[in-house]
Order: sequence, then C-alpha cells, then structure tokens
Amino acid sequence: MADYSVSPLDLLLSNRQKGYVGIHIEQGVPVLDRDLNLLHDLVAATVRDVVTRYIGNGSPAGEDGFVIQALPAADADQNFGISPGASGFGRCLVGGIEVTLDRLVQYTTQAAGPLSTPTAAQPDPRVDTVYLDVFLVEVDGLTDTDLTNAQDVGVQTSVRLKPAWVVRVAEGIPVPAPAAGHAFATLAEIARPRGNSVITASMITDRRQRNMTVSDMERRLRRVENALLPTFVAPMFAPKIGAAGSPVTIFGTNFNVGAAIVRFGETLATGVVVNSPTQITATVPRGIATEGTAVGAFISVENAAGRVFTSPAFSVQPGPAFGVPGQQFTPANGVAGAQVTLKGDNLNVSGLAVQFGTVTATVVGSPTAHQAVVQVPPGLVPGGNASASVKITITTDQGSVVSDDTFRADQPVPPPAFTGQQFAPKTGVGGDNITIFGTNFNVAGLTVKFDTVTAALVGSPTASQVVAKVPTGMVTGGVSRTVPITVSTAGGTVVSTSNFQVNG
Repeated sequence: MADYSVSPLDLLLSNRQKGYVGIHIEQGVPVLDRDLNLLHDLVAATVRDVVTRYIGNGSPAGEDGFVIQALPAADADQNFGISPGASGFGRCLVGGIEVTLDRLVQYTTQAAGPLSTPTAAQPDPRVDTVYLDVFLVEVDGLTDTDLTNAQDVGVQTSVRLKPAWVVRVAEGIPVPAPAAGHAFATLAEIARPRGNSVITASMITDRRQRNMTVSDMERRLRRVENALLPTFVAPMFAPKIGAAGSPVTIFGTNFNVGAAIVRFGETLATGVVVNSPTQITATVPRGIATEGTAVGAFISVENAAGRVFTSPAFSVQPGPAFGVPGQQFTPANGVAGAQVTLKGDNLNVSGLAVQFGTVTATVVGSPTAHQAVVQVPPGLVPGGNASASVKITITTDQGSVVSDDTFRADQPVPPPAFTGQQFAPKTGVGGDNITIFGTNFNVAGLTVKFDTVTAALVGSPTASQVVAKVPTGMVTGGVSRTVPITVSTAGGTVVSTSNFQVNG
C-alpha cells in the first residue's frame, strides 16, 4: 500500500457518516494528501451510490458477462465456470463500479476458498448462492513501473485505483453483508444434491440482472407501466352530470391494480368502490360547484402504475348542500316565528324552498350561495308536547338535500301577566312579604324586581301567585319612594301599572 497520512478508506467512511459530499481547499494553507484523496473518493462514492440507487446492479443491454456455467466433467468437481458470454467480453455494474471479463475463468483459480459437498445434515438439495464481490484495489509502482516517474522526478508520487472482482459462494446460507468498500451482486443459484461433488448444468439457475442500460430500462418500465396503467373505455362514465352526493359509474381497465384513487378535478371522490377490474362506482364530492353555477371537473383514476384523466369533463351541478354536520344551522332550536340561519352551498339557486319536517318555512330576505334565513313554521309541536325534533330539507331547481343535524321545535312559552289588584299590600318596608297576582308565574326563569333591585322569592310560585320580599336598602334618609314591580320568566317580562310604596 502507498504511504498515506490517513487510510483513504477509513477517512472516506468517517466523512460519509457525517454526511459530507465534497471538499473546498482553503487559501494559503498546506495541501494534504488526505484532503485531495478524500475529494476524489467523496465524488466517486456519491456517483456510485446514485448509479446503484437509480440503475442498480447487472449487465448492460446487449452484453452477457459473468455467466455461471458447468465445466466439462474432468474439471467439474467442486468447480464451475465464470464466462464472458457469447461475445467473449462481458461487463457487470455492481455498486456503481463496472468490472469486465474477457475470458472463461474457473472458480477454483480464484482466491475465494474451496467449495464443499452437501452433507446428510443439510437440505437436499442445498441451494448455494453464487455472487460477485466487487471492490477497488490500489496499483503502485511495483505493478505498474510507469508510476515511478523514471523520466522526470524518479519517484512514485501517486497510486492508481482499479476495479477488481472475485466470485464467491454462500453455501446454503444467505449472502452476507458486504464489508466496507465492497459491493455484492447475485449471479446464480446452484441446487446441489447431498453427497454430490460434481456441479452440472441442470443444477444452475441464472439470477443475473440484465439489460441495465438506462434507455432500455426506461423502455421496459414504460412497457410495464402501459400494461398496468388504468385506461378509460366508452362511455367512460355515466351519468354525465350530477351534483355532490350523486353516484357515478366509471368504465375502464386495470382498476384493480393497487388501490384505486378517484378524483373529480383535484378533489378526492367519496364512496369509491372497485366493483371489478373494469368498473368503479364513486360519489361526486362536495366542494366543487359551491357558488350557484355548474363546474366542469375531469375525472381521474390513479393506481400503482399512474394516473389518467377522462375527456370530456364531468359537469358538477350546483345542487343544494348543507355545511359540515354540527354546523348546518343556527340556532339549533326555537319556537314558531323564530329565525334560523341555514349554512351550506348553492342556496342562491332558483326555486329555493325549505321545510321543517313536512311543514314549509318562510324564507326571509335574499339568500346567498352559502347562507339563507328562514322562519320556524307553526304547527311543528303536537298538542300536549313541549317540543318536537325534525330534519330540515332544502330544495332548489337542482335538487334536494336533508340535514344531518336535527332541529328542535319548541312550544312557545306563555308570557307572565298581572291580574286584578296586581299585588298586596301596596306599601311596606324592606323584608316585608308582598303577594303578586297574575298568570304564567310558574314558568322557568322567574325573577321579581322592585324597580331595578331583585327580590328574594318566598316559597314556590304558582301559575297565578308569587310571594316576594321587599329588598332592603331601597330608602335612604327616611324618605319613602314608589317603584314599579317587574316579573320576568322564560316567556317574557311584564311591568306593573301600579307602583309599590317603599317606606323604609
């Protein structure tokens, strides 16, 4: 080996682990052999990695190198041939390094170790894997005298790197991981019967990767792609128009290659079912025609081989649609006459009608594409019930849609009212009990106020009567005052027409 400050292979491995791919030499500093060597090795290693990832290992198109073949009986004992193929010259790309073979080589002439005869303890047959081990070797002046520079400086200044290879055999075991600086490629498998030391042609199965030229690889991939790519056949799809939520049947081939993805434009279809290799059913997705006008969307089908588009486009109609569940209208409940805001798409299309259950509601004002205001219709709550739950239906000239959310129609709450003398007594001081007379006092949310001050309630109110204590602190300086009494419930608020006199 040449004289180095640091082993080039060790230096390369440590720098690759750090993610380095190149070197920039600084100005005015010593130039070290390890820096120049590393620059070359990083570039070469990067190129080899790219070639390996995007092309692979194997022989180029039109060549047949490194064929594993049986030898004549006299030479076949624990031995086989490594042939350059019919052309007499073979190449093989392994780990981004190209090696060549220009003559028949026998396995036993290499330094790869002897083969063994399968024993009774091993499988019958024992399958041995033949693989090509490729690496770089250094050539110095002892091998190539030109490197001694005898015509000028008379000293060796550098060494050369040269591809080298050895064919090895993994006997009945997997091919091991290559050591640093080495790359492996499988050439063949040999099925060897127990107790048989001779290797014959019938035992050998070729496992080489061939036709590795980039242009040929592209041609082969295109052939595979065309065989697997989905295609459309007449009538392509039916029907030709429809709104969100409508089913569409798509006709073609190769729909069963991988998971089929269907889109309308760039929006994923819902409810996709691959009925057969030639037919898909899908549902037109929401979010395409949302502004009240029809929109053309090309249908596409994508599988493991690629994506294809229909022509002409599917016409997505502006059918009415509610917003996402849980946000389809506000408020979620109300009494007859209350206003409800509907939220969705295409609510501005002509012919808008809205029903709560089976009862038609009144549309308030002019709807927009995404919002319409309606009044809760009367008659939704059966007699004797406090509420009723109904779905809301939106209908336009483009179709109908029923809400996912449920609206709760409430029975109107009767408002409170004063009757007769309204309250008694008519005067009092803080802490006195005052009886208030009226109707609908037994409704939830009951409060009583003397002017603006809330009074404490005594006992349980009835429909016609409630007792409240006069709040303290309403009179200052010993001067009496008169104040109205206000009664409020969930049904409304009423103010007395007579005033109560607070004396202290």
